Amino acid sequence: MKKAYATMLCTDDAYLPGVEVLGSSLKSSGTTIPMVAMVTSEIGATTREALTSQGWQIREVEHIPNPKPAAEMLPRFAAAYTKLRVWQLAEFEKVVLLDADTLVVKNVDDLFERPELSAGPDFFLPDRFNSGVMVLEPRQATFERMERRLGEEVSYDGGDQGFLNLFFEGWYAKPVEHRLPAGYNMANFIYEFMHAHKTAWKNLQQEVKIVHYMVQKPWRSAPVVTGASQIWWDAYFKVHPEKASALRSGVHKAEDRSFDNIVHWLVG
Repeated sequence: MKKAYATMLCTDDAYLPGVEVLGSSLKSSGTTIPMVAMVTSEIGATTREALTSQGWQIREVEHIPNPKPAAEMLPRFAAAYTKLRVWQLAEFEKVVLLDADTLVVKNVDDLFERPELSAGPDFFLPDRFNSGVMVLEPRQATFERMERRLGEEVSYDGGDQGFLNLFFEGWYAKPVEHRLPAGYNMANFIYEFMHAHKTAWKNLQQEVKIVHYMVQKPWRSAPVVTGASQIWWDAYFKVHPEKASALRSGVHKAEDRSFDNIVHWLVG
C-alpha cells in the first residue's frame, strides 16, 4: 500500500510553526511513512524550502473558497475547505490527514489499517467526527462528488468539518473500526486535565497518541491558558534549538502549572 501523512498550509505562513512541530513529532514517533504538505500559491519559496529540508514533500493545491462565508464560525474557516484537496492525492492509496495544530506523542502508523472514513469524536458533538485527524482513501471521483455538493447545505460549523459530516453522513453508526479512540485526537485541555488530576486520569493519559490544540494555538497565543503548552514548545525547540532558552521553557511550564492549579481548585 502506498500511504502518506498529510497536512495543509494555505493563505499565509501563520501555521508554519504548527506544520514544523507536526513533522518533528511524526519523525520522533519513529515513522518512516512519507509526509506531504499541501500548500497554496501564497506560500513563499522560503517556507517551502524550510518544509522540504524538514522532510515534507510539497504538493501545490488551489484554494477552495468557503461556499457560504456568512456561516463561518471562525475567520480561519475561510480557507478550511481547501483541506478537501487531500482527496486529490490519488498517488496514495491511503492518507492520514493531520491538521497543522496537532502534535503526535506516540507512533500512529496503525491508523493506516483503518478504513475510510475513520476519525475520532468531536469534543462538542461526540456523535460527529472531528476532521483534525482522519483516515481516508484519495479518489478524484470522491473529490468531484464533494465539489458538486459544496454549497448545497449549510455546514453546522461553517467549515470543512460540518461539510464532511454531511458528506460522510452516519459516521457514528458505521462499524466500530471507523471510530478512532479518543486518544488519537485528544483536545489539549483534556490532555492537561489528565496530567493535572492525579488519579486514574493520569493512567488514561498513557492512551493519548495525538494532542490537538483545538482552541489556542501555542505559537499564536500568549499566554497559553488551555494547557499542554510545554510539550508543544519542547517539540518546537527540537526544530529551532536556536530559539530555546531556560527562561522560555520556564514560562511554558508555568502556563501548564497555572492550568493545573485551576483544575485542582475546580475539582477540589
